[in-house]
Amino acid sequence: MSRSGDGLGITVDSNFIIHVLRSDPAALAKAKQIDDGGQAKFLSTPVLYEISAGLLFTGSRTQATAFRALASRFASLPFDEAAALKAAEIRAELLRLGRAKSHVDIMIAGVALEGSHVLVTRDRDFKGIAETVGLNVEAY
Repeated sequence: MSRSGDGLGITVDSNFIIHVLRSDPAALAKAKQIDDGGQAKFLSTPVLYEISAGLLFTGSRTQATAFRALASRFASLPFDEAAALKAAEIRAELLRLGRAKSHVDIMIAGVALEGSHVLVTRDRDFKGIAETVGLNVEAY
């Protein structure tokens, strides 16, 4: 059962948010599909961390404002104890297979997998994670 209580939901990766903010046509089309789909949509705290760190580094107030507006359209999905334990399982399995991935990507995957959510991303690293642990990934 999903932690959202609404069955399967959609959670998005950092690159999807960045592509929407940059008005990438494929990302905008996927965003419309998500909005029209009626499923619960989530932004995980590792994605919030990753994007906020980049915005703080660049100092772009315009992008930060646009991100806050976009993020407000998603429910927050925390990297909590259950997600941390799921992420640890993912990392251990990837290490056993010699397929190490970034900690943040593993955290994002852990949150999505723990909640039984579809992860929307164009990041190829998630394909390897999906093949290894059964994460449901949708590209755009």
